[in-house]
Amino acid sequence: MKRPDGRALVAVFAAAIMAAAAPGQETAIWKAGPRRSALTTEVPLIFHQDKASAMTVIGLFVPGGRAAVPAGLDGLAYLTTRLTLEIPDEGKARDLMAQATRMTFSCDEDHSLVVIECLSENLEAALRVAGRIIQDPLMTGLRIGRGKEMMALYAQAEEDDAVLTGSNAALKAFFRGQSYGSSGYGSEATLKAIERKDILAFFRRYFTSKSVFFSAVSDLDPGAVQALLEKHFSKLPEGERSEIPAPPPIIPEEREVRLAKDSKQTYIGRAFAMPPPTPDGHAKGTLVEVLIGKGAGSRLWGLRTAERLAYNVDSRLTWTRSAGVLEAFLETENSKSERASDALDRELRALWEKGVTAAELEATKTMAKAAFLRQVETKSARMRVLGQFEVLGLGFDYITGLFAAIDAVSLDGLNAYIQAALAPDKALRVIVGPDGPESR
Repeated sequence: MKRPDGRALVAVFAAAIMAAAAPGQETAIWKAGPRRSALTTEVPLIFHQDKASAMTVIGLFVPGGRAAVPAGLDGLAYLTTRLTLEIPDEGKARDLMAQATRMTFSCDEDHSLVVIECLSENLEAALRVAGRIIQDPLMTGLRIGRGKEMMALYAQAEEDDAVLTGSNAALKAFFRGQSYGSSGYGSEATLKAIERKDILAFFRRYFTSKSVFFSAVSDLDPGAVQALLEKHFSKLPEGERSEIPAPPPIIPEEREVRLAKDSKQTYIGRAFAMPPPTPDGHAKGTLVEVLIGKGAGSRLWGLRTAERLAYNVDSRLTWTRSAGVLEAFLETENSKSERASDALDRELRALWEKGVTAAELEATKTMAKAAFLRQVETKSARMRVLGQFEVLGLGFDYITGLFAAIDAVSLDGLNAYIQAALAPDKALRVIVGPDGPESR
């Protein structure tokens, strides 16, 4: 009797997860999907009601992110967003702690995000404090200096992570160090160049009622959440909606990036520029990411288990408004780096040359859906995905349409996508580790 392959076995468990998550429904994720409305200030609100817990998560999405940072001021978007959460006095800090309110932020390729998480019973108190801080931040020289010091530490920590270093190197190469390829935490030179006037200008240009939007997931009724946002976020400056370019990736002439690192292991990656995130393109890109390196049975899995050439194999797809950047990578012992690099190329070439079978496609679809269900299980993660889809131009309601988009991908369609996107002569080679044979 023929033994089923690993991907098929894992797909059985994934199908069980999906069946448990949505009994009696093949593609529906929730009984009621998200909705969109607008505050009286015309700021959009994307809302999804989830009564599973008495928690509320609200995100303020600010357009731009790395894409909006001027040349030579890397780190400006991150620093500005960080300063909007600087608590001005001990009293407000005590209030937030007493309410068990958590305020965090992030800065991605196309947007910055400020997040407020709290018990729903404390939502008004949390928004009262957060609204005052965010709409009128204290951007003093002392706070700016402290922010820069922390960013320098984060940048150093990021350099110590070979996977993050490799990912950043791929983006930098495809976008020539500008826009999406700029450094999130900045460098010593760019942090020194950023002045208070630059931060104020960035804040006044992008943190406006014409540009931002809210994404929220809560057990409360949508009208109640909207009323509280209108009450406590009525002072966002009007400003003008900024049009932010979304440059396409360019395959560099020199397609190898080597970053010397004194370590006992080597990161070896291949990066590809993918088509823009249309619903069809996003679904196909998601399937390819899962197919290549996500878990047991993926194309790279055998390099870890059967051939023992790596202790970590994975894939990562970073979406921007203009394109996706897909990374297929592994981490291995230095002594195995050359063989592991050859094996990585072998697996990717086999996928490009032969494509996938009908059975593999169906298994991958199931795996991708199950992974997405896990991804959006928590309120915080779902709030982020709703906003990210909106920023990418897919629309927030794509969160309920992704399964249909995946189902619509045909075998010929996916194989044609793989042929176009994963051609070996389009691959960017990224190596992070000691100098050695693999770099030659």
